[in-house]
Amino acid sequence: MAFTRSHILLVLACFGFSFILIFSTVLKNAGVSSLQQVLFRIVLALPLILTLIKGRVKIEKEDLPYFAASGLVFSAFLFSALSSIVFGCPVAVATALIYTQPFFTATLAALTGRERMNAKRFAIVSIGVFGAFLVSGLLTEPISSLSVPGLFLALFAGFFYAVYLYIKRMLKAAYTPLQGLFNTFLLAVPCTLFLGFALRAFTSNPGFVDFSMLNAEQLILLFLFAFFSTAMPYGLLNYVRPHEVSPTTEGVILLLDPVLHNVWAVLILQQYVSAVRYLGVGLILISAAALTKLKIDLADTAR
Repeated sequence: MAFTRSHILLVLACFGFSFILIFSTVLKNAGVSSLQQVLFRIVLALPLILTLIKGRVKIEKEDLPYFAASGLVFSAFLFSALSSIVFGCPVAVATALIYTQPFFTATLAALTGRERMNAKRFAIVSIGVFGAFLVSGLLTEPISSLSVPGLFLALFAGFFYAVYLYIKRMLKAAYTPLQGLFNTFLLAVPCTLFLGFALRAFTSNPGFVDFSMLNAEQLILLFLFAFFSTAMPYGLLNYVRPHEVSPTTEGVILLLDPVLHNVWAVLILQQYVSAVRYLGVGLILISAAALTKLKIDLADTAR
């Protein structure tokens, strides 16, 4: 099969996404809390997405509850993912645990009756769960040496991502994907503020829920974060043509994101984890790819 424009767009989108936790680490080191990272990433991305949809904002009154739910879950996903870095979770570990999303998706599909949890699906999920235990270090390293809050937050991010994707499938055909994304981001702003200030009642960790004045360097980093790892990749995905790239190929290409995340963690941040944890990363990605292919095969059979 020829390498098309859509293939290139997918690769470029993965390239942008693969810097999310790298930006988050740099911003953490620059003194920007995860609350501000999430908030400014969303706020600064909004005008960029507005440009992509050419100002064609559309949100019906009866759809506000849907977009409010989507915004709340999306902000919870981002907050959990970026906060895992604040609590010291290595990028490789956080990325892998966030990519447990297909396991949660498969479980949600089984619980809601959308898909059956057969022996094959259960075996694939089990491999991924075992990989998650390996990547967490719980089986091989002393608890005292692990960032337990960071591990749980990364795992929560995988869960919230699965819920977000579940809600996203309910988007009405009257909205384009980018219009739906703009509305989700728009409602995610107050949801992020709500989550942040609610958490401040339980913790005063400055790296987690601090809200302070930002300097020029921090604002530039946040703008690059919003453009390069949010608006640009989402915008590129909007121009991928389904007839140019198969769903299986698209799923495999999108797994470049966690692979590149690990590469940048080593090359840019000089972050290394044990060989056992890298084995866990591999098992999670293999399991995620197998679940993606299985889902596509079942969809093709249903047609």
